[in-house]
Amino acid sequence: MSSRAVWIALAICALCSGVAIAQEQGVDAIRKLAFLAGSWHCVVQGAKVPSGDAERLSYEFAPDWSWMVERSNLRENGQEHWAVQLWGYDAQRKKLVAYQFNSGGVFTKSVDGWIGGRFQSKRDDSGATVSLVPISKSAFDWVIEAADNSYTVKEACTR
Repeated sequence: MSSRAVWIALAICALCSGVAIAQEQGVDAIRKLAFLAGSWHCVVQGAKVPSGDAERLSYEFAPDWSWMVERSNLRENGQEHWAVQLWGYDAQRKKLVAYQFNSGGVFTKSVDGWIGGRFQSKRDDSGATVSLVPISKSAFDWVIEAADNSYTVKEACTR
């Protein structure tokens, strides 16, 4: 095989691996969240939150697996807070997106997808990193880290 043919083959392999990575960060990234389907109970820990606050989460998926709906109810300082969040793959923009709706308004996240075993995103309003860390089929953590590293909040979730 000539050196030119080797370079062409290497270039094709590089392009194929890029497509595979992009696809992993597309609809496949949402499908990989399938273990979340159903109801969860989370205990909130960390700075800027009263220790032991409880959050109830539930997850549902669109029939084509391109979108996940997260519903949450959080009891904080004796008050109930609600939120609905849509996580998905925007086929027109060709990227993962997240939209959160709650009593405070609408918030967006820039979603990176799966990186090093974590599903990662950044809040567009504060720059905080939000990571989902699978522990087992019946446990996972949400880890929220401030953009300036001044605090970390962990939600330990179990079925």
